[in-house]
Amino acid sequence: MEERTEKKNNRVVGGEDAVKGAWPWVVSLSWLGRHVCGASLIDNEWLLTAAHCVFGKNVHLSNWVAVLGLHSQYGMDNQDRQNLQVDQVIMNEHYNRRTKQADIALMHLKTPANFTDYVQPVCLPHKKQQFEAGRKCVIAGWGRLEEGGTVADVLQQAVVPLVGWTQCQELLPEYNLTAQMVCAGFLEGGVDTCQGDSGGPLMCEEDGQWVLVGATSFGVGCARPNRPSVYTRVSEFIDWVVETRRQHSHWEG
Repeated sequence: MEERTEKKNNRVVGGEDAVKGAWPWVVSLSWLGRHVCGASLIDNEWLLTAAHCVFGKNVHLSNWVAVLGLHSQYGMDNQDRQNLQVDQVIMNEHYNRRTKQADIALMHLKTPANFTDYVQPVCLPHKKQQFEAGRKCVIAGWGRLEEGGTVADVLQQAVVPLVGWTQCQELLPEYNLTAQMVCAGFLEGGVDTCQGDSGGPLMCEEDGQWVLVGATSFGVGCARPNRPSVYTRVSEFIDWVVETRRQHSHWEG
């Protein structure tokens, strides 16, 4: 099972270019100037991403840049972008690289994000909030176009159905899935997250608002039939998010 930073195939596979400003909470995490993962803006000073994105990279924080308000990686329209430094990276203490448990981390922005039409936070789910199997949700990211190749230029988006836990476990027998994971993908394949999409959002619309249901975690290949991708179930970590923000926010106000 490959983590989504090490995927071997395509971008958000089977996706399409997002309209500029469509997903204003989707962040490109850049390490030493290169896009490595996605993240979601959850308020003006915190990003939520996957722990495997930051594992081993949580020491030299000056190497990280969070690019907010980004549409095209290589485009010249920079006026809507905010390139922000990171001053803290907090991985969930239960993260396990082997089992992929608790693949979630928070990153604190050195300077708060400035909310604009192109930079807005996503809603967090309620604790233990359930999202039913079959429900169509959205993935987005700048994942790679090919192995060893470049990441997608324009942000990609795609619709994928949530897959029930029992069915997902049957389709991924080599993994021990837990209630802290949520699966999504078409059984026929063809649409999926891929290398470089890790940490980015799986989002579902609830009452006209977009809710961060999952953070892209891992999968087998990309967009293969009967191989849904696995996402960290954010609703299971709300207490941890709230507590971490409380402990680590430095209010200057």
